[in-house]
Amino acid sequence: MQLLLHGPDTYRSRQQFKKLIKDFQAKRDPGGMNTVVFDSSKNTEPNQILEAMTASPFLAEKRMVAIEKLSAFKNQEFFDTLLEFLENKKIPESTVLLVWEEVLPEKKKHKIFDWLAKQKYSQFFGQLNPKELSKWIMDEAKKNKVEIDKRALDFLISHPLAQDMWIFSSELNKLFIYASQLDTGRVTLKEIELLFPPVVDENVFHLVDALLAKNNKLATKLLYDQWAEGSEEPAVFGTIVWQFRTLLELKDCVVLNPRSNSDALAAELGIHPFVVRKSLGVLGKFSLDQLKIIYKNLLEIDIKVKTGEGNLKTLLDLFVSKVCN
Repeated sequence: MQLLLHGPDTYRSRQQFKKLIKDFQAKRDPGGMNTVVFDSSKNTEPNQILEAMTASPFLAEKRMVAIEKLSAFKNQEFFDTLLEFLENKKIPESTVLLVWEEVLPEKKKHKIFDWLAKQKYSQFFGQLNPKELSKWIMDEAKKNKVEIDKRALDFLISHPLAQDMWIFSSELNKLFIYASQLDTGRVTLKEIELLFPPVVDENVFHLVDALLAKNNKLATKLLYDQWAEGSEEPAVFGTIVWQFRTLLELKDCVVLNPRSNSDALAAELGIHPFVVRKSLGVLGKFSLDQLKIIYKNLLEIDIKVKTGEGNLKTLLDLFVSKVCN
């Protein structure tokens, strides 16, 4: 059996990749003797893959060879050999070949991917339409043993973050964990307003970038631009909170595991690898203690606003100056 998992929704395809490996080990290989996982972007030799694919299972009926980013190889001869092995059935029927790709290369260059994509059990993961996304959210809520109101569900379906399932699923998981601890065990608009990143204008993210670059002049200008454009204060504030919370979680992981790469960090935090790579670029400007203080300041701003002790615009103006200096 050969199957390829691919498509623009890399979060769901990646989750399916991990699930298939886990299910195979649970049903057929509890000892882990017949499961081999390769990451082609990390010093994997082509011959290692070919040898693993043609080997017989050890005291079992099946053997799984799982490959991440097969396209990372630059050796065209290897791809030609692999395709010839597959087409001419030189790989034992006992071998289950599982391949995960973020983006498929051009068919002209690598016919192997076109061949794999046409196999019976291969799966393409496109962007979910509203109906599919609704079902996916409900299924995730069920897994977390929480319920979700229709109005809350409608809000989540229309949220811009749903275009990036890595970020969306991470925020959704936090929402479900919080709801599971409530007496009602239910997600309503109230919980979403409290925890979920608000819908904001794209320019807010430029403001966040200026904050991360510690560019006081630009950050202040962009903040004032938001007020001039009539942006909602809670939406701007919520985006800033979300970004620094993400940075804090990432920094904490890096401190505990200094050798972790961006893909490992993305998998651990449930964040898109692009977001991780971008965040790592600015992470060195802040120590873990600094990020904790910044996040604490944001929480204090939230409390002051909700208790009527301060004006959000004024507090954010002071916050920008404090972060950038």
